[in-house]
Amino acid sequence: MKCPVCNIQTFVVEYLDIELDVCGQCRGVWFDSGELELLLGSPDAVNFEAAETTEEKRQCPVCPQKMDKVNIGPGRRVLIDKCPAGCGLWFDCNELSDLTHDLKNDGWHVRPEVREFLCGMFPD
Repeated sequence: MKCPVCNIQTFVVEYLDIELDVCGQCRGVWFDSGELELLLGSPDAVNFEAAETTEEKRQCPVCPQKMDKVNIGPGRRVLIDKCPAGCGLWFDCNELSDLTHDLKNDGWHVRPEVREFLCGMFPD
């Protein structure tokens, strides 16, 4: 898969049978549909809210559609890209840092080993 930001080939990091596509240049991460919920341990763990932003929409790395900008996390403070066709989610590196910050501060209640993996892989 090619990074929707840098347009270079991503590499795969596997954890708990989940394959995350990571860009070696910008450190953004692609979660295929359902992977974030699986990682966090609950299909109801992730809620999205449409975001109002001037950021340019990016093309989904899987299908030809432009991704929507959505807010995620406690307080809906993390802005990410979400494929409207349901292909998955794109987190820029800084957005993953915001997510791990929320995880460290118990904004989301996840298993300790998952929190340790995400915070170790994507430190804030």
